[in-house]
Amino acid sequence: MSGALRGLRRLGVLMLCGPMVAAHADPWVPTAGNGAFDFALRQYEATRVFLPGQYGTATLPGSELRYTMVRITGVQGLGGRLSLEYDLRAARVQKIRVHHHLRTVASATGVEDQEIGLNLALVQRAHFADSIALNVVAASGSTRSNPALGVGQSALEPDFQIGMAGRRWRVALKSGPRIFLDGGVAQLRAELDAETRVTDRIELGVELFYVRTVKLRSPLPVQDRSEPYDLLRPGVRLKYRVTAHLKPFIEYEQDVAGQGIHAGRRITLGVTYAY
Repeated sequence: MSGALRGLRRLGVLMLCGPMVAAHADPWVPTAGNGAFDFALRQYEATRVFLPGQYGTATLPGSELRYTMVRITGVQGLGGRLSLEYDLRAARVQKIRVHHHLRTVASATGVEDQEIGLNLALVQRAHFADSIALNVVAASGSTRSNPALGVGQSALEPDFQIGMAGRRWRVALKSGPRIFLDGGVAQLRAELDAETRVTDRIELGVELFYVRTVKLRSPLPVQDRSEPYDLLRPGVRLKYRVTAHLKPFIEYEQDVAGQGIHAGRRITLGVTYAY
């Protein structure tokens, strides 16, 4: 009887919090056969760059960078406290430079780097959960074109995830390093994601993504194609519950601090499907 009650409690957690797919922190691991995925279209645009020599909010005019990305991000319960996470992407990127009133446009189309991993549940309660994950970043994106569609290196990304939930809200944190297998770069990453149910159908979410690059050896060699990535990006998300399984959403994100990379904004339209 106690096992049945635990099962009902866990089911209640999943129904209450809604399936949080791998795009966001997800310490609640679905049971075998259950899962969810996001299908999204993302538009990014930037005309300024953060200063190359220091991390901060100051920017300078730079080349224009645009990309349109199709992204499928999801989680699949495997049983035995395990779930499969995946992040599959393809994009069209444009980089526009203006020099002496001459406009040059370079573009690239194809698959981006892909990510897949396993998430292991630790504590799984109605109001608290945590888990550990090991993700593999496959360097499937092309680096031969300008602009590149990937960094040209595979990486490992171990993460720790922790979350709390109430009757109409939940907060989750995901943090850990991304360690490139060939080269001298590791990135320290953290993502805070919070969501509240405003009405029975409308959910409002906010998120904060932070990443800093750690140079493991100095100076950084030219052949190390792992792009240094230093960024702080908040975002806001609005989700509408059509059915228990289908939730369209719109998300807006803005790069507010960084170092040596484009400072832009992105809008994402998509739909979450739970099964």
